[in-house]
Amino acid sequence: MFNQVNPESKRSQIGFYCLEDLVPENHLLRQIESSIDFSFIYGIVKDSYSSTTGRPSLDPVMLVKIPIIQTLYGIRSMRQTIKDIEVNVAYRWFLGLKLEDKVPHFSTYGKNYVRRFQDKQLIEEIFKHILQQCIFAGYVDASELFVDGTHIKAAANNKKYTSELVEKQAKFMSEELENEINIDRECHSKKPLKPAKKEKPVKKKISTTDPESGWFHKGEHKEVFAYNAQVACDKNGWSVAYCVEAGNIHDSQIFPTLFEKLERFDPLFIVADAGYKTPTIAHFLLEKEITPVFPYTRPRGKKGNFRSKDFEYDSFSDTITCPLGSKLPYSTTTRQGYREYKSNPSICQHCPLLSKCTQSKSHQKVVIRHIWKDALEYCEDIRLEPGMKEMYQHRKETIERLFGTAKEYHNFRYTREIGKSKMSDKVGLTLACLNLKKLAKMKAEWG
Repeated sequence: MFNQVNPESKRSQIGFYCLEDLVPENHLLRQIESSIDFSFIYGIVKDSYSSTTGRPSLDPVMLVKIPIIQTLYGIRSMRQTIKDIEVNVAYRWFLGLKLEDKVPHFSTYGKNYVRRFQDKQLIEEIFKHILQQCIFAGYVDASELFVDGTHIKAAANNKKYTSELVEKQAKFMSEELENEINIDRECHSKKPLKPAKKEKPVKKKISTTDPESGWFHKGEHKEVFAYNAQVACDKNGWSVAYCVEAGNIHDSQIFPTLFEKLERFDPLFIVADAGYKTPTIAHFLLEKEITPVFPYTRPRGKKGNFRSKDFEYDSFSDTITCPLGSKLPYSTTTRQGYREYKSNPSICQHCPLLSKCTQSKSHQKVVIRHIWKDALEYCEDIRLEPGMKEMYQHRKETIERLFGTAKEYHNFRYTREIGKSKMSDKVGLTLACLNLKKLAKMKAEWG
């Protein structure tokens, strides 16, 4: 016999419950609470609080745990996070709130961030502390580091911008390159170049909503204002470092900022995609006795024409040999760091393959070679060594998986934050939570 039960009769029942008993033993927040002692936060923010003046303040650990909940569970806003905390007993347990305790207003964290936490680099310190716990547990292996960047859509209206003249950003190792250029010119009996004139500013779109973001356009992607988040992880997928720049800055230009945070790990290998495969980065890493692992890149140029690989360089005579055997002698070294090798027009104009070689009206072929091209060619030899292809393929299981998880479950595709500082905190907190979640689960599994 079916007995119909009125649900309202259960809703009005009174019972005695312990909050500890309402949270499952294997709940993620329980695992996190047992794996990390959050009391270290008191030491970071102690100078922002007074023990003698002012009204009683909210517990700083609770204030930090609120955005951790938001990030862990991919909640879209702080307002929604507070609403969820009000009805979720596990969240209340994690924050140390009783069932009848009032949850802080959604603006509380934002105000405390500006007034107390912003100058303390709180999120960066949290990221470092959690990473240190992962290292102490023996989970991090920094011998191989995987580096990549991803673009995060900014909270900026694409139609609200101004066109402004902006100074060009200095290139990586520009001073070292300039010295190398002059040394190379002297070796070829050329006069050193005069100091470079100040480059003219370039016109760029500047968002009126978030001026620190950058106009990003790549391939068939939609043009948007965005930020470029550079991240490095180890061979086991643990995030070890990050930095954030505007979305219109190339990966290779941000690399030195990220590398400053990686150098302390003394990596043996750095694995990166084609965006970092430049003569400058290859030379820099080899000078640091770090092995760069780059992918194969297809030669550029019009189909059917000769490519750069068809012209062979002879280091002994410092000449380039064309596909038909003619020698192209050294001509000059440019300010950009490229040696120019030029053919003899009187020979080229009678060449049957001239149309596949050059479209120059003077019938002269010019081949350029960067002064640090040897480093890039050495990286090609490294790529062909046993195990290097497999190491590069491991990116799919490390840095690419990390980005995929962050975008799918932790709101990493876009941001509601405005400004580079807040954006950097968002990236740092997301990566800290990914490490924290992984650490908690591994400790729960292995003890």
